Amino acid sequence: MLAIINQVFELEQKLQSRDDLSAERNFKRIFHEFEEMGYRVINPINRKYSETDSDIEATLPATLNGDLRITRVLKPVIYQKGNIDDISLVQKGIVIVEAV
Repeated sequence: MLAIINQVFELEQKLQSRDDLSAERNFKRIFHEFEEMGYRVINPINRKYSETDSDIEATLPATLNGDLRITRVLKPVIYQKGNIDDISLVQKGIVIVEAV
């Protein structure tokens, strides 16, 4: 299932980079279905980066000056709901961080 979620995420990112929003509604519906199946997909784009973030793996710039933000997401953060209140991280987000 993770491979499917990643492929759908990548397709959505490619269309957004081309400013093609024609399928935006369809992607929202697909991600809603993933949530119904117990998966929570998080796109951490533009999130402020902290070294204590445990749900992402980041490529950092050589200099760590200024406000660090996630500027590109290669793979989303994915959580899966298990039993009643059991939520576990099944995939760390792979991101690129830059000083802004």
